Amino acid sequence: MWKVEFVPLILSETTDIYAIKLNDSVHSEFSDFMSTFKESTDPYLRQDLDRILSSIENISQNGALENFFRIEGHFSDRVCAIPLLVAHRNKRTHGSLRLYCIRVSDSLLLIGGGGVKNSRTYNTDPILSGKVSLLQSIDKRLLKLESEGMDLYNEIMNLTLIIEE
Repeated sequence: MWKVEFVPLILSETTDIYAIKLNDSVHSEFSDFMSTFKESTDPYLRQDLDRILSSIENISQNGALENFFRIEGHFSDRVCAIPLLVAHRNKRTHGSLRLYCIRVSDSLLLIGGGGVKNSRTYNTDPILSGKVSLLQSIDKRLLKLESEGMDLYNEIMNLTLIIEE
């Protein structure tokens, strides 16, 4: 069971970006992601992290437009990854850093966690698959709430979800 809360990360005129926090943790999934990779000595991971941070800054200024994201998960959900583009590299020695999120709309983005993608697809990596699966469960619940009339844009800051798996 997961207790899911949404913590403001960046609130701008164009886009509100929230980080996902689990089970009353002190840190959000995004904070944990940053803590893990900000001190990396791997130049490829540093480049990926810089791209991710640059993308988040772009999103905060221009909106969570579809072209900033790589679609992940299923077509029936809104799970995606940042960055959209990564440099080609030898997969045996270097992975590609991925940050997973839920793109609710052009004006609302929910950022989860991520990690190094060392396989062709995220679902063959247990850590990345777990991150995406959790976001899919969260998105499924959010879609249900929206279908029942909830305005996520106005309610997300005070929303707490219980996700049972």
